[in-house]
Amino acid sequence: MIARSWVLLIMLVLIAGMLAVSGCTSDSDTLPQDKYVAVEEHLRVSSKLIDGTYPFPPHVTMPVIYSYDGIIDPAFASRDYGYYPEINDSFKVLYGTTIEEDLTYWNTWVGLRIKGLYHFPYTGESGFTLQKVDSDGTIYGSYNNTSIVLKTGDMWESPIYSETRTDSGMAFGDTPYQYTAIYNTTWTIINRGVHDKANLTRYHNNLSDTGYYMVYR
Repeated sequence: MIARSWVLLIMLVLIAGMLAVSGCTSDSDTLPQDKYVAVEEHLRVSSKLIDGTYPFPPHVTMPVIYSYDGIIDPAFASRDYGYYPEINDSFKVLYGTTIEEDLTYWNTWVGLRIKGLYHFPYTGESGFTLQKVDSDGTIYGSYNNTSIVLKTGDMWESPIYSETRTDSGMAFGDTPYQYTAIYNTTWTIINRGVHDKANLTRYHNNLSDTGYYMVYR
């Protein structure tokens, strides 16, 4: 009977230890509940003409503005409504994907997509997987099985992916054109630091994990 009691006691101790370890490795991390970390994922696609000509005039696009800290430019007052995702006790990361593509003189565009992260892991459009955050804002992730650690203000850039494309057609209805260009694609991950959730809750936020999304051409 005594031996059985000892066995039961040992089992209870082991279970308690396992629960303690599990609690330490949960995705709640050590980030204070009233704080969040802002992360920016940036796509840059640029082109360089190597043969032929672009028959179209340059197209100017407006810059990408990601208001990760809750300070919205007055010039974009419409962003007040639905710009940010749902902010609750589980909200940990404001994840903004900014897009900048300069494919040809006449085909350029920028875009912005904002999401809220409430648990980990999360894989962005770039393939970067965010695994956890620390109380000081340090983020831990991976890309193609390579570990990435970024402190506040740090930036990581992916390898450049290059490809050659050829296009042709008619410009302005009667002018034929043909060109060959090299397109370079790069993803960048930037840690924008720790911020107060109160900076975001003063707005009319969406009741989902998705906030602002828009493409400008």
